[in-house]
Formats: sequence, C-alpha cells, structure tokens
Amino acid sequence: RISLRKLATLLNTSMQPVREAVSKLVADSALEVIPGRAVRVPQLSREQADEIWTIRMLLEGEAAAQFAARKCPEEARPLYGHTDTMRVHYPEQDHLATMKAIRGWNIALVHGSKSPVLIDMVMRLRLRYAPFIASCLAVDQPHDPDFVSFTLHIQDELVMAIEAGDAAAARHLRCSDLRSFQRYLYSRRGWR
Repeated sequence: RISLRKLATLLNTSMQPVREAVSKLVADSALEVIPGRAVRVPQLSREQADEIWTIRMLLEGEAAAQFAARKCPEEARPLYGHTDTMRVHYPEQDHLATMKAIRGWNIALVHGSKSPVLIDMVMRLRLRYAPFIASCLAVDQPHDPDFVSFTLHIQDELVMAIEAGDAAAARHLRCSDLRSFQRYLYSRRGWR
C-alpha cells in the first residue's frame, strides 16, 4: 500500500504524472485503488492465478511458435544470455536479478513473434502476474537446484527449437516451461 503523494515524492515528480501512470495501471488491473488515495498491487486468488497461467500458455506458446516460424536463429540466440544470468543469480537467491532475467527472457521471446497484437496482450497480462512471481520467489525456502536445472534446460531446448524453425516444438516447449514454473511457484506458495 502506498499513497500517490508518497509515490510522487519517491519518484521526484509532481502528482499529475503519477496520477496518469497509476490510472493506466489500474485500467490494466496491475494496481487497485484503496481508501485514502492509495494504491496497492492486487493479490491473486488461486482461481485468478490458474486462469492467468492458462492464458499465458496459449499466448506465449503461440508467440514461441511464431518466433520459430520466422526462421531467424540469430534473433533467438540472445535468449541464452538471459538463461545464463538466471543460472548465476537464482542459486544465490538474488530475487531482483532473477526477476530481471526472467523478464528479459520473456519479453525477448514474445517480441520475437513480431506480432504487435500478441505482444500487447502478453505485456498487459505480465503486469498482473509479475508481482505474483516475485512474491513466490521471495518465500523463504531452500534453493531447488533440480528445478532450476530442469527449467533452464527446457528454455535452452526452446531456443534450439526456435533456431531450427520448429514451430510445433517451440510451442510445446514453451507450454511445458510455463507449466513446470507454475507448479514450482505454487509449491513455494503452499498450493497443490
């Protein structure tokens, strides 16, 4: 929970740009207004989280397939850099660096589709699920090297499918990656 005035102070700006930005984020359901002219990030229920993950699989599976169908392997290779960054920072439990690498990987993957409508839909949805991911990663639990190894292997396989122009494999691998990440986050939250 934070007031608009405090946001303006923290960002060293006037109230008007803060009001405009907050209004856009509220319209995208990334923030909610609460009494006292304050805002907060809405908490996702299990049902909302399930729905978001299902939609992510549909949209991002399609984005991966479109990226592969474009047959531009040189555009896919930078994804390996994000994966390598996750390999370093996740075991260190550096949540900020891990979230930045996840964001960079996801954005690069979706932008590889070159579909403006698809990119817009995924980016709007991202506003709703990124805080959920961050809160799950911040749960005080031991590092799970098996999960990290598995998910990063899947991401590498996905990049190889995109490089090879294999749209069906890219779609399948992205959905598999998302499903395993969903299960991992849910387990950190205590959801079964």
